[in-house]
Amino acid sequence: MEYVNFIALGCSIAALALSLIACARVGKFVRSTADTDWETLANLTGDIAALKRTCQTLNNRLNGMNKATIPQDQIIQQMIEHQNVEQIRRGG
Repeated sequence: MEYVNFIALGCSIAALALSLIACARVGKFVRSTADTDWETLANLTGDIAALKRTCQTLNNRLNGMNKATIPQDQIIQQMIEHQNVEQIRRGG
């Protein structure tokens, strides 16, 4: 039964250490953002929104290049057939 007490003591010390580390991180964050005003926050929000739109546009372009729903041979075949139809309609 004595080892259970040591395990509980070890867990308590670990929890205390982790809470002290968390408090230190929160304090550091508060100190670093103390001089941030609403205008700066609005500018950062706008910049993030612009970056998000740029990333989405780039991802859409890349997805469009990688995902071909119709094989390229089939597209070429359709172009050839379309040219033949146009020549017949023109009388050539």
